[in-house]
Amino acid sequence: NHPKKQKRYLKNFLSMIIFNHNKPATIIYLFSFLISSILLCNSLDAGTTHSDHQRVLITEKIREAMDSYYRMDDQKAENTFNEAISKWPEDPLPYLFKGGFYLNMLRYRNKSREEENQRLTDKIISLNEKVIDIARKQISENPDDTDALYCLGGAYGNTGRAYILNGQWWKGFWKGKKGFKIMKKVVEKDPDYYDAYLGLGIYHYFTATLPKIAKVISFLLGNPKGDKEKGIREFELVRDNSTLLSIEARKILLRVSRWEEDKDGFYNGSEWLAKHYPENPHFQIPYLYGLTQNKRFEDAQHQKSKVDSLIQNDPSQLPISVRVKYYRYSGLLSYSLDEYSRSVESYLSAIELSSIKWPPERIWAEDYYYLAASKAKLEKEKEAFKYLRKAIEKGWQKDNIDEQPEWKTYKHNLEFIQIIQ
Repeated sequence: NHPKKQKRYLKNFLSMIIFNHNKPATIIYLFSFLISSILLCNSLDAGTTHSDHQRVLITEKIREAMDSYYRMDDQKAENTFNEAISKWPEDPLPYLFKGGFYLNMLRYRNKSREEENQRLTDKIISLNEKVIDIARKQISENPDDTDALYCLGGAYGNTGRAYILNGQWWKGFWKGKKGFKIMKKVVEKDPDYYDAYLGLGIYHYFTATLPKIAKVISFLLGNPKGDKEKGIREFELVRDNSTLLSIEARKILLRVSRWEEDKDGFYNGSEWLAKHYPENPHFQIPYLYGLTQNKRFEDAQHQKSKVDSLIQNDPSQLPISVRVKYYRYSGLLSYSLDEYSRSVESYLSAIELSSIKWPPERIWAEDYYYLAASKAKLEKEKEAFKYLRKAIEKGWQKDNIDEQPEWKTYKHNLEFIQIIQ
C-alpha cells in the first residue's frame, strides 16, 4: 500500500484501458481493478491524480508515435511526437522519446550520408538538451519527481549513444556514465520503474562487449565493469513489463541472442517481431535467418520472397547496417539450398558493406566460413583456404572441420591440414 506504487498501478491500469478500448470484456475486467486502485489511492490529492492522468495520456500518445515508427510510417511518427510536444510543452517525456526516434533513425534508417547523419545528430542533441533543461527545473521544484529524474538520465544516455555512433567515444562515455548513475537512482527510488532498466541493461551488457579501445576509454573514465548476464536480465525485465520500451528491449535481445549464439532465443525473438510488424523489413530480415537456422528452408524461401517484395527487390534502399544482414542471411539460405555461386555473391556483399560504415558492422566467423565452404564447393581451392583462415582467426571452431562434407575432398591436402591444426 505504498503511495508511490499505488500511483504507478493506477497509471498502468489507465494505460491498459486506453490501449484495449476496442475489447469490451477486457475493459470490464480492467475497470474492476481500476476501481480497486482508486480506492487504494484515496489518500492522493486531486492535483496528483490530474498529473497521473496527464502522464497516461502522454504515454499513449508516445506509444502511438512509436507504433507508427515500427510500422515504417516515419512521417506519422514524427507528426504524433510533434502533437504531444505541442499539447504538453512543459513535459520532458515527448522530447525524450522524439530524440530516441531520431536516434533509431540515425542507427537504422539513414543510408550513412554524412549530411543526413549530421542533421539527425543535431536534432538528437537539441531535443535532449531541452529534456535536460525541463527535467532539472522539475527536480529543483520537487526532488522526489522520479519521472523527471528518469527523463534526465534518458537524455544523457541518448546523447551519449549519439556521440558514440558518430565516433566520439570520449564524449559518449562521459554522457553515458552520467545517464547510468541517474538511472540507478531511479530504480533505487522505485524498483518498479521498468523503463529505466533498458538504459541500465545497455550499459551493463555493451560495456562488457566493447571493442578493446573502447574498454580502455571506459576504464580511464572510471566506469564500472560490464556485466552481460545482468544486462540480459534487465532487457528481459523491460520486455516483459515496460509500457513504452518493450519493443526496444526485444530488438536489443535479438542482437544479444545473435552474439550469444542462442539460436532458440533468436528464432523466437525474430518470429515475434516479424508476426507483429509484417510491414517492417527490418523485422522480417532477421526472421529469414531464424528460419534458415532451424532448417525450415521452404518457409525461409517464402520469407525471402516476402522481404524482396517489401524492399521492391532493391536492397540498396536499405540502410547499410540492415543491408549487411540481408546479404548475410540470404547467403546462408543460398548455401543451404546448394546455390553456392549466389551464396558467395551475398557473403562478399555483406563483408564489403560492413567495412564502409561507421561504426563498422560486425563480420562474423560464420560469414567467412560459409564463404570458404561455398568456394570449396565451387572447387576454388585457393580462395576457399583464404577465407577458411579468416574464419578460424575470427574464432570458428576447428574441431572436425575435415569431417564436414564440404571439406572431404581436401582431407589429405597439406595446406588444409595446416590451416585446421
